[in-house]
Order: sequence, then C-alpha cells, then structure tokens
Amino acid sequence: MDPITLAAFALPVTVLLYGHLALLARRSRRRRHADAERHRADRAHYDALVLDPYYAAEFRSDETGGAAARLLLDGLMSIDGRGVVRLDGAGLDPHHRVGHPVPDALLDALRREGGPVTLGRIHYLDMVYGAARDEFRREYHARLPHPPDLPKRRGDGVTAAVLGCAGIAMMVAQWSFCGIALTETDPTGTGQVVAAAAVFLALVAQLGWMGRVPALRRREQEWAEQRPNRWDALRERCAAAAPHPALAALDAESERRLRVSHDHRGAWDELPEEGEPEEGDEDGSDADTEDGPDDDPRPGHRTEPDGVER
Repeated sequence: MDPITLAAFALPVTVLLYGHLALLARRSRRRRHADAERHRADRAHYDALVLDPYYAAEFRSDETGGAAARLLLDGLMSIDGRGVVRLDGAGLDPHHRVGHPVPDALLDALRREGGPVTLGRIHYLDMVYGAARDEFRREYHARLPHPPDLPKRRGDGVTAAVLGCAGIAMMVAQWSFCGIALTETDPTGTGQVVAAAAVFLALVAQLGWMGRVPALRRREQEWAEQRPNRWDALRERCAAAAPHPALAALDAESERRLRVSHDHRGAWDELPEEGEPEEGDEDGSDADTEDGPDDDPRPGHRTEPDGVER
C-alpha cells in the first residue's frame, strides 16, 4: 500500500486519539477547579453561620467538657481535685433543667448514677447519654442551612467517550494493515519516504496514547479519593471555632479537674489521691479492660453527622 495513503489514514487517527486525551485532561482540570471553588464557597457559607457551641465542640470531642463546664458554672455539680463529679445545689432537684439538650442529658446521666462518678465514664460508657448527644447532633445538622450544589457541567464526558470509542475502533482497524504495509512496501521518492516516516511516528504516538490514558485515569482516581467535600468545610469551620464559652470561663484549676475527670473512663474510686500519679497508662486506658473497650462502645455511633455527603 502506498505510504501516502497510509499516512492519510494513520495521522487523522492519531489526531483523534490525542483529541480524546486532551478532552480527558481538560475535564480533569475542570473537576479540580470546580471542587476547589465549591470548597471555598462552602467554607465561606459555614464561616458566616453562628453555630451552636455544643455542635461545634462535637467535632473536637469536647461537647461533654462544655456541658460539664456549664453545670459547674451554674452550681449544679462539683468536681474535686481528683476529678470526682458530684451533683450539687439545684442539680439534686430532678425537675431542674438547664435549657439545652446536651447539658440536660449530662445532668440526667449524673442523676442516673446516683453518686460520685467521672465524666469519662459517662461520656464513653453511658449509652443513653450518647444517644441523646447523637439525636441533638442529627436534629441540629438537619436544621443547618447548607450551601446549594454547584451546577454540574455536562458535555466533556460524552464527547470524550465518543472520541475514545471511535479512535480505538479506527486504531484497531489501522493496526491490522499499517504495520504489514510498512514492512512490505518499499517507498520510492522523497514524498513516500516522508509519508512512511510520518506513519511510523504516528504508530509510536498511538502506543504512547495507550499508556497516557490509564495514567490520567489513575490520577483522577487518586484525586477523587482525596478531593475536599462538604464534610471537610464544616469540620474545618468547627475546628477553627473558639472553645466552648463555658470552658473559656473556667479558671485553670477547675479546667484541670474537668480534664482529669473526662479522661478517666473507670470508676471514680480508681482515681488516685490528689497529687499522686495515676497507676497504669498515663491516659487511664488500664480501666478499659474492666469497664469497656478502647473504641466508643455506643452502637451506631458516627463521627460524621447524618446527611453529610462523602
């Protein structure tokens, strides 16, 4: 077959294949840009909201600390130097309420204990208290005004798919005779030599296309696994929020006692005397073997609020 005829077929096929590759790369860039734009818009939206401090503290696992600080400031409970929590004052009245679901749930948990307890034991092991926190988080998240979805751009995917299918079909048909024709044809004249060289380079470029398309798709897959989403914008907003107002209002000693109580999951009488180091691990994890596993034992507990798109 005449090399010039082969070139008239091989070169357009190569252009078609690389047009397909260019569309895939363009679509990938647009997706990355759209994801970054959406993340900035979501973050700006959530930054403009005034979030419930207990909801924001949930993202830092500090909602129990905020609720305990509220009860402590209101005189409804006390914490001694060892971190032992006891109801006090109006907290002993079963009808007294704080007016917010989270501190009210903690107050109810303290009343169910009926005696000294640690905050960590309630936070990690009291399933009723955990269910109340989950319910508050779900209901509050459902009431949040979430940012609207950006309009989806269509067209690149369909065009790239059509070009890819057409290019592959034509490439398969071309390879069935181009390779044989080049080896069996003896080009004569400058035009045929140049055409034969062009066909050879086109075939090499087509082999390169076959390697570049899977590499581009792998990069897209990696980006899809790491792309920012609505959960990230809300989590960043809550992580950057100021500490719970009640925690910020505590003095240093009260905050220390609250942290000691919150970090201890075991029974209150397992706490060391004030000034003595706690036995076992520094984080009090030795109590887990007796009172519960390392992970949060509440069934159905989620680290993400319902309704967040992943």
